[in-house]
Amino acid sequence: MEKTLATPDTTRSLSPSCSVSVESPAAGFERRTKRRLSQTKASVCVSGEVDEDEEEVKEKIEALQRIIPGGTALGVDALFEETAGYIMSLQCKIKTIKVLTSFLQRLDKQDMKFGG
Repeated sequence: MEKTLATPDTTRSLSPSCSVSVESPAAGFERRTKRRLSQTKASVCVSGEVDEDEEEVKEKIEALQRIIPGGTALGVDALFEETAGYIMSLQCKIKTIKVLTSFLQRLDKQDMKFGG
């Protein structure tokens, strides 16, 4: 059985051995993101400077959006959920590569034993 990881813009299939199910309702993300942005703009200091912590968080979110496939089209909530799924997908790929490497190494050792 194959599960899919779906976002408003993309759908990604995951193998059954490493299935990840992330359910994120698409409705409301844009509205919440706009609300957060308006709150961020409202928290600008009287002198016109944005709080350093907020600016740092904003920069990190933008960096994460560039790293995650399709991340630029996602709101913050959906971005974090997609990030979690993406990390699990990468971990699954690493495990698969390790298993295949181990298997191929054992095959090479057996071939050497039998003169192949």
